[in-house]
Amino acid sequence: MVTISRRNFSGQMLSSLLTLTLVDTLSQEKLLGKSIDRIANQWLAEVEEISRAMKNGQAKQTEWSLKIGEIFTRVELSDFLRSIDFDRASKKIRFPDDSEGVVSVNPARPRGLPKELEFSTYVYGLKKGRAIAPHCHRNMTSMHMLIGGELHAWHFDRLADEPKHLIIKPTLDRALAMGETSLTSDDKDNVHWFKATSDAAFTFNLAVFDVDRSSQYSGRQFYLDPSGGEKLSDGSLRVRHLTNEEAHRLYGKS
Repeated sequence: MVTISRRNFSGQMLSSLLTLTLVDTLSQEKLLGKSIDRIANQWLAEVEEISRAMKNGQAKQTEWSLKIGEIFTRVELSDFLRSIDFDRASKKIRFPDDSEGVVSVNPARPRGLPKELEFSTYVYGLKKGRAIAPHCHRNMTSMHMLIGGELHAWHFDRLADEPKHLIIKPTLDRALAMGETSLTSDDKDNVHWFKATSDAAFTFNLAVFDVDRSSQYSGRQFYLDPSGGEKLSDGSLRVRHLTNEEAHRLYGKS
């Protein structure tokens, strides 16, 4: 098991994670400061509002991405770093040897929000050299935000579908900055791939599944093979679909 200490976070983790990460467990164990509720009430309501508008057809996925990016650039950090026992919190994530570890987060709902929120929240953890293997989504929009460690990210636009392949175009190939958001939607960057380059790396994830309730797709991921793809004359790639086992064998550990 990999754990991350207060020192390792180095004061860089955004307070949005600290508002959400394992909030039920941490609250029960009295690991959260009281100041957390005020900020949580404000931005949880904003995320729910834009997510519900998108699913009701009143906002586009690109508008959701812009709003989420705006929300997470103005959330303050300092009050929360003093309120969390990072060592205990990080032990909740178990790290597979060929993929990512995931913790589903159930944020406390401020008064006025519905019992079932339109968005889901997660924390992902990776050991060094492990990857969230390259994959595509349909009918989903999401955000990954780097909250600890170092992470390399690749993004691609999906240009065309074939029975056993996709045509994709690279749009990003670099390390993410601490606190930087990686956004995906049906309109842009809907293929992505992340790899930890430090001893441990963590992302905070927001996802809205079934954006279009009439679609046959749920938003769940399917894996691709960009490294083994055929490079086309316009710089795009023709890449094959992978099974879960192939994806983890080819990309999960290096």
